Order: sequence, then structure tokens, then C-alpha cells
Amino acid sequence: MITIIAKWSILEGKTKEALAALKILEQEVRDKEPFVPMYTINTPNRKLTSFPTPPALEVIFVSAFDDFAAFEKHLNGPVFQGWLKKYINLFLTNNGNLFVVSEWLERQYGYIRPQMVTPPAH
Repeated sequence: MITIIAKWSILEGKTKEALAALKILEQEVRDKEPFVPMYTINTPNRKLTSFPTPPALEVIFVSAFDDFAAFEKHLNGPVFQGWLKKYINLFLTNNGNLFVVSEWLERQYGYIRPQMVTPPAH
């Protein structure tokens, strides 16, 4: 199992549209990519103090995959690529590509309690 933290930036004035689009992405990954065991999309909590202060328009993905091949299947698959073509204009890009800051994690220890699993919204 591998985990990735990926950070994107929403363009100024596009927050409402971007969050709606990200909800669509989460639903499509959940419904159409059973090989993705964890896919969470987060934004900074402004009610609490973070160090350093995160950018206001930041989106943080924390996702898990069985292996790197599963990540590539997601990244290059029809769900993500189709979504990206439709909504890339809401996010910061570099030379026409989504600008992503990422970090791969290797779990050493830990657990996930059952109450941390979000029930389906259907």
C-alpha cells in the first residue's frame, strides 16, 4: 500500500466551481474505480492555526493505492483524464499541465478506525 499527498491550487474566483467539480471527481473515483481504496479531497481549515499558513486556495489530496501501477491506472484512466479535460481551467497549470506538488508516503505504523470511513452519500 502506498499513499500520496498531492496539492493543487484553485484559481482566484473559481472556488465554488472547483469544489463542485472536485465533488464530482470524488464520486466518479468512488463509483468507477474500485481499485482505489482511499481518496480524500481536503481544503485548509481556517478555524485552526496551521504552520506555515497554507494558501487559501489550496486543495490537498490524501489517497492510497495498492501499488504505483494502481496509481498510474487512476492517473491515466478515463475517470481522471475525462474529468481533467473538463475542469482543468479551474486550477493552476504550468505549460498546460495541472500544477501539482506531491509527496509519496510509506506507512511505517498506524491504523484507521472504522468511524473514519465516510459512508456513501447515495
